[in-house]
Amino acid sequence: MTKAEPPLPEPAKTASRVPAGSTATKDNRSLSLVRAAYEVIAAEGFEGLRTRRVADRAGVNIATLHYYFPTKEALIRGLAEYLASLFVSLHAPPVSPTGSAALDRLRQEFADARFYRLERPELLVVIQELILRAHRDPAVRSIIAPLTYHWRAGLQQLIEEGISEGVFRPDLVPVVAATLVASTISGAINFTLGPEVLDSIFREIERWLIISQKSKKPRKH
Repeated sequence: MTKAEPPLPEPAKTASRVPAGSTATKDNRSLSLVRAAYEVIAAEGFEGLRTRRVADRAGVNIATLHYYFPTKEALIRGLAEYLASLFVSLHAPPVSPTGSAALDRLRQEFADARFYRLERPELLVVIQELILRAHRDPAVRSIIAPLTYHWRAGLQQLIEEGISEGVFRPDLVPVVAATLVASTISGAINFTLGPEVLDSIFREIERWLIISQKSKKPRKH
C-alpha cells in the first residue's frame, strides 16, 4: 500500500471571496500554475516541463498560462520563489535546546533535512531537477543560484556563531565548512538512505564541527 502524498502547502492565505480580476484572484491563479509546474517536475522531471502540460494540469488554456508567465523562464522563476517559500514554511518539530544557539540551529538543519527526505521527497526531487538543469542552462542557473547561495550563507553564519560561542572548532574556515556541510547534507538526503543512516551522517558532521573536550583549555582561576 503506497503512502498518499500530503497536499502541497499554501505559502499565504487569501480571502475566500474576492472580486473577479482582483490581485488576490491573480495571485491564486499564478499559484495554481506554479504548483502545476511543481507537480509536473516531481512526476516527470525537468524534461517533462512543457507549458502546455502545465496548463493542462492547472486546468487552463495555454493563453491563460502565457498571460501570467509569458516565458518558460518566468514560470521557472515563479517556481523558484514557491520553493523558497516552502523551505521557509516547512520544518520539522523544534529540536530540544542544548544551551548553544548555533548547535540548536545545526540540529534543526538536520531535523529539517530528515523531514524533507522522509515526508516531502517530491520537494527534493524538484529542487534537484532544477539544480541539475542549471549545470547546462545559464538562465536556469541564474534563477536557482540564490536558493543555494542563501542556504550556504545561513550555514556559514551558523558556523561563525558556533565558533564565537566556543562550541565549534576555532580552526574552521566558515565558508569552506559551510560548503562541506551543505554538500554532505544535500548528498545524503538525495540518496535513498534510511533514517538511521541519515542520523549517523548528521552525527559525524556534528562531531567534526564541535570542539573536542580534550582541546578545550582549562579556565585559569
